[in-house]
Amino acid sequence: MQEKGFPTWIKVSITLFLILAIFQNARSQTITMPSIIGSNMVLQQNTQVPLWGWATSGTKVDLTPSWGTTTTIYAGTDGKWKTSIQTPVAVAGQAPQYSISVKGPSNTLTFSNILVGEVWLCSGQSNMSFPMNYKDASMLGVVDYQTEIAAANFPNIRLFTVPTSNSATPQTNCGGSWTSCSPTSVSNFSAVAYYFGRELFTNKALNVPVGIIHDSYSGSSIQAWMKQSVLTNDAELKAKYIDGTFTATETKPYLLYNAMIAPIIPFAIKGVVWYQGESNALDGATYTKANIAMINDWRTDWGIYFSFYAVQLTPRFWSTTQVKDLGYSRSMFREAQTNIQIAQKTGIVVTSDLMLNAAELTYAHTRMKKEVGQRLAYWALAKDYGQTIQYLGPKYQAFTIEGNKARISFTVESLGGGLITKDGLNPKCFKIAGSDMKFYPALAIIDGNTIVVSSTSVNSPVAVRYAFTEGAMTNLQNKEGIAAFPFRTDAWTTVTYMDLPEVTAVDKTELNSIKLFPNPFQHIFFVDGLNSGIKDLEMIDLSGKSLSFESEQKSSGLEINGSDLVAGVYFLKIVDNDMNIYNFKVIKL
Repeated sequence: MQEKGFPTWIKVSITLFLILAIFQNARSQTITMPSIIGSNMVLQQNTQVPLWGWATSGTKVDLTPSWGTTTTIYAGTDGKWKTSIQTPVAVAGQAPQYSISVKGPSNTLTFSNILVGEVWLCSGQSNMSFPMNYKDASMLGVVDYQTEIAAANFPNIRLFTVPTSNSATPQTNCGGSWTSCSPTSVSNFSAVAYYFGRELFTNKALNVPVGIIHDSYSGSSIQAWMKQSVLTNDAELKAKYIDGTFTATETKPYLLYNAMIAPIIPFAIKGVVWYQGESNALDGATYTKANIAMINDWRTDWGIYFSFYAVQLTPRFWSTTQVKDLGYSRSMFREAQTNIQIAQKTGIVVTSDLMLNAAELTYAHTRMKKEVGQRLAYWALAKDYGQTIQYLGPKYQAFTIEGNKARISFTVESLGGGLITKDGLNPKCFKIAGSDMKFYPALAIIDGNTIVVSSTSVNSPVAVRYAFTEGAMTNLQNKEGIAAFPFRTDAWTTVTYMDLPEVTAVDKTELNSIKLFPNPFQHIFFVDGLNSGIKDLEMIDLSGKSLSFESEQKSSGLEINGSDLVAGVYFLKIVDNDMNIYNFKVIKL
């Protein structure tokens, strides 16, 4: 009797269906991971570092680091799996390479050439984006960028750049990949981020691998880097940044957070370096609140109470035709930036001394990015790695009135080896006012660890401001070369800056071959050593007023008659025929 069964075509169809089902199931169990996790990365040392990815709900994932045992996890109902693994301790001077295998039912991901060390996130706008080889019509890259790039051969510094993007909703991946630091990879990398990482890596006391995540967007505003709920849940921030009108993508609230921050959370980091503010420079105290809210939210996102170090805006004029520096809105914003230090584990770097010349005042970027990166690293080395290193510049503490002068004192920890100026001249950018709230350019003299400030226009001082203008280019620092913090001793909201030339002085009585004698003088003094003749002479009193006097060229030198001058301190400016300028401080007895 012939056995009955399914027709052959049905059997073939069932077989094909089962094969397809098995294939589809295997395909759905394919594991994937975000681009921030990859070969060549640096993992934060000696901590539980999160690793995560995606697969179909219930998919088994075996994760095996070369230094430890296998961890098995299963994808959740949301299709995401996550675990944490303990990383080794990084040993100074050593950089062993590790690997991680992540195995699923249908594929295995293998990450190689992994180092353990210190990982930092560097974020902000164009001053952070500014690459080593930056070039446009008005500016080149960092100072000596060709030599600096050629020397950037540090295989144990690893770099990751988050591609610029924006999104209305939080994203899970961002693209990008880790690479070793080389002249090729560093050329277009953030200059501040590179110098920050290099300073950490080359520090002999630390000397472990460093991973730098560069995550910035030129022209971006702080609200673009903040989570939507953080902005909407605070009435002041909502009114300013949600209800306000922002036309550029990089200034619209939460778009950059969604596309460029959310995808790298919770990759383990040690801390954050932040260089942003130009796009919010008129926000005032609201910026302080927004920045602190962002810091707190990012710390919550990462589950790490990390350090956060920011950079003050550089001096700037808003147009090429601006010649007078009588505004202070930009200084009020620098004050708002500095005030984030009411939050713990935060710090601020000053840049008012880092413009190469006055021509750069119309540009928002200093080319001296190495100094910015180094100063940020000093904060980290001192506060995060426990090293004895000067990280603060002179920081205002108090002032006292002594007759017609004000004496400024600074915090002990900020003085370092003591007060100096970078050019050997008297401190610049000081202003002094009486009760009329009119600030006059002031003569500032270093007296030990204090500075004495005065002006002949202010008999009864009430307030002092330092570097509190739009374009204040300063020279005051400690002996370690870190610039003094701008400050004001008053809380006035509206003041007047008197339109007078800044008072400057040279304490030396000999400048190159030019000599002035005698000094102090009674009636007549001489200037000797002018080889090319005199083009212009000017005598200025402490208020900045130009005075008339008599002079006569003689074979023995230039004779100046100061008989009509009252006793006091004056400044003599000499311009010779070769357009060399000489400044002298002269004293009439």
